[in-house]
Amino acid sequence: MSDSENESIQDLLECAEEYENLMREKLKAESTSNEIKYSAPTSNKKPANDDTQELPMEKVIFGDRKGLLENFAAAVDDAQKFNKKEVASGDEEDDTKDSRKRKPAWIDEDDTDITLGEVKRPTRFSGPQDHLRKDKSYKEYLTARYVRTVPQPKWAELDNKTVSEDAEDEALLQTVGFVAKPDTNTLRQTHIDIKRLKDLNRASYAEGSITSIQFIPKSTATLVAGTSGIATIYSIDGVKNEKLHSIRFENFPIMCARLKPCGTKAIFGSTKRHYYVYDLLTAQETRYKLPEDVTTLRNFRISPCGRYMAVAGRFGNMHLFDAKSQELIHTFKQNDGVASICFTADSKNIICNSLSSKINIFSLTKQRLAHSLIDDGCLNGNAMDLSLDQRLLATGSREGVVNVYDFQKLQLTATPKPEKTFLNLRTSISDVKFNHTAEVLAMSSVEVASAVKLAHFPSATVFANFPRKDDIGKIRVVEFSPNSAYLALGSTNKQATLMRLKHYKYY
Repeated sequence: MSDSENESIQDLLECAEEYENLMREKLKAESTSNEIKYSAPTSNKKPANDDTQELPMEKVIFGDRKGLLENFAAAVDDAQKFNKKEVASGDEEDDTKDSRKRKPAWIDEDDTDITLGEVKRPTRFSGPQDHLRKDKSYKEYLTARYVRTVPQPKWAELDNKTVSEDAEDEALLQTVGFVAKPDTNTLRQTHIDIKRLKDLNRASYAEGSITSIQFIPKSTATLVAGTSGIATIYSIDGVKNEKLHSIRFENFPIMCARLKPCGTKAIFGSTKRHYYVYDLLTAQETRYKLPEDVTTLRNFRISPCGRYMAVAGRFGNMHLFDAKSQELIHTFKQNDGVASICFTADSKNIICNSLSSKINIFSLTKQRLAHSLIDDGCLNGNAMDLSLDQRLLATGSREGVVNVYDFQKLQLTATPKPEKTFLNLRTSISDVKFNHTAEVLAMSSVEVASAVKLAHFPSATVFANFPRKDDIGKIRVVEFSPNSAYLALGSTNKQATLMRLKHYKYY
């Protein structure tokens, strides 16, 4: 307890003692006068056990001196205990705040040595700096200025325990069966939040007409190849997109390039009777000659397991290679020419889209045709893609029709009905591609400039705000990054356009 409080209590005790003495003298004088006035001649004393004797009001209220002092002492002890408890709780609260306070991960001691006078100089634009304290730390000046400009939001406060009214309303609405706010984790149906970035190959534009774009799965880089026989690896940041490495093949226009699932090797095919396997880690290329039955390697796919490579041949032949030894394993035969190929997720089946209206499913374990069906409304097939979850199959025809099938229902009948048909593009479909969650389907046509559309699933609606008015060329190939954060569009005018899908956070 402080000295001022002790002095106040001492003064109060002295006042009470003086008041008690005065009242005692007064009572004594009054009792003496009453005895003289009313006393009987036969009796001078009043019986001690007389109940009619009255006590002074001050004594009834305050008690005698001993009781008053005891009450004050008890009050002082209670006050001291309360102050100690308050101080202890305050210390605990300070300790808690200190422990909850964010600490910087790294401190530069030189920042505290720089003063404001060493940095701020008067110029003809700013005028004199007389209003500033030159000896003030420059770091404190910048911190105060930032806090003044960008105040800390309430949600970032560590000791914020109050529940806002919006949260209470949201909890109330959820209990009665309503949804207060839309779920931000789901992709919107009508509009997509997309931004065009710098061109993917802006560092060189040396690939010619873009034929293949492959995102490297384990690094933020991509492989771009074109008809000039040059394949380039670019880093992806959306600003510079720097060139990391360039591969050049003499007299070898690259018609198709695929990365193995490991991401360390790439296979390049052309109209020639040979192809190249390139090791991205050692920067070494290996040339392989095609067998006699295989003339070109301009259309091929690699299985998800990385073991097989399916190549589209002539006269309806589809050749199956061992992707490691590069040996021909088997040749599947169909009546019509091969338009596009894709593997199932388990690498046990190959889906082949023909130049007619038929789609064939070949079994690798049985090495024979497992199922055949007719693509609804299609006369000449041209593009195809199967979603990663093996749930949806998209086919594109030369008539500009894109059909989306349920892959499980597709294998039950020879004439399946598509779940959705898109007629937004009126020229031949050059490529179709699902993103990794099968929420977005990209479809393009190489015959018309800016002929590319994005569709939303499961609503099966086309996004109204894509593409924008800016010209992105004639799109031949479309490709999503592994986690759909980026969309690349390869055109015939040497540009590889890069788009950022803001709904997806990761590469």
